[in-house]
Amino acid sequence: MSESTRSIDGSDPLAQLIDQMDHILTHLLTKSKATCALLSDVSGQLISSAGDTSQFETRAVVALTASDMSATAELARQLGEAKPFQILFHEGERRHLYLSTVGSSLILAVVFEAAVPIGLVRLFTERAVKELLLLTDQFEAALEQAGGAFSETFEDTLADELEDAFGSPL
Repeated sequence: MSESTRSIDGSDPLAQLIDQMDHILTHLLTKSKATCALLSDVSGQLISSAGDTSQFETRAVVALTASDMSATAELARQLGEAKPFQILFHEGERRHLYLSTVGSSLILAVVFEAAVPIGLVRLFTERAVKELLLLTDQFEAALEQAGGAFSETFEDTLADELEDAFGSPL
């Protein structure tokens, strides 16, 4: 179960949707050989995660991926694109990060080792995005009905995580 669903009653519709999202992420990891997958909203709130996240601070990563996607949307606009870019890829020496929008409200981040072929990750991420898209309207409605179970703001989360990572500002 994702870390964000631990405090939500398993019988409520929101928890059931998150369980479905957890299943989709787990399937993505099994098929793609990725290390972990993180699903967040565009404000940087973690919704679901699967896989090994012990090598990094999950909340900081999702907050930063939300910021990254927002900056890239503006870059697309500046370049004359009618819509924001849907996919981002960051290549590291040991690990790579593949980001994909899920509709207009969610972001899927997939972390994988350099030895894993990008094509494999891309293929199974695209399939997961299609499955997740089928749940987004229901998820947003259930979230609204639950009274904003993920109510922390992006700015607060980002500030807290940056402070934890780099110390308090001068």
